Amino acid sequence: MEELEQPAVSYDGVEFPNARLQVVAMLQSLASPEHQQRVWLAGAPEPGGAVDDLTMVVNVLYDDTRALEDPEAVVGEVLRNENEARVLRELADLLDVLIDELGEAPDSAYLASRRWPAVVEAARKALRSMA
Repeated sequence: MEELEQPAVSYDGVEFPNARLQVVAMLQSLASPEHQQRVWLAGAPEPGGAVDDLTMVVNVLYDDTRALEDPEAVVGEVLRNENEARVLRELADLLDVLIDELGEAPDSAYLASRRWPAVVEAARKALRSMA
């Protein structure tokens, strides 16, 4: 099983560090195919009992924190700078297309999409930018 190295995340310079923590947690889910298979598809909780799915990830990243809905607008609130906003915009652009295509389809349909590996890679890039 591939172990995804988690960079240290900086919380300096943001108004809402707890929202930033939520963004990071959801990006970690998006960046890990192993997590997606184990938790999203098989329903096995993470150590400590944490469980998420794609719906939760989308709700947090778009609605709760607006990190993917309008990344540029949350610089200073959740994101530290324009570089973070730029890489989150790249992720949003990829995920938006997939959401438009698949809508309310189950998580398994998203993971089976030929577009999904690009979403995973964009999430990894976003995590690195937030270090």
